[in-house]
Amino acid sequence: MNVWKYSALSVALTLLVACAGAPVSHDVAPAEPVAGAVCQAYVQAWVTHFRAHVSGSRLDVAQSRLQQAQARLVTDGIGEDECDRPDCMVVPLAGGRLDSYCGYRRPDPTGRELYRWVSYR
Repeated sequence: MNVWKYSALSVALTLLVACAGAPVSHDVAPAEPVAGAVCQAYVQAWVTHFRAHVSGSRLDVAQSRLQQAQARLVTDGIGEDECDRPDCMVVPLAGGRLDSYCGYRRPDPTGRELYRWVSYR
């Protein structure tokens, strides 16, 4: 009787291990960015606002344009995260001055690196 019990247990464990070894993906693919004119206007306003913030000039104009672009997104039912917004960073310069850089991090098609930076205009 013990032989049958151990055989059944062995089969159950084998099935359990086989099922546990199969990769199950629970990841949801990110939505494709929207490339329409409304998103392009929003991204341009967002980058301009970022650069104005870093340089400290014309911030009020940039803020107004960004708010208008955000309102247009809301009107068209598009979320800010649906637009392909570049990554922007502050670049310190000599003498305490600041500059900015905006670009997109994209997979490197050559495979030599994980990704490459593509400059935003």
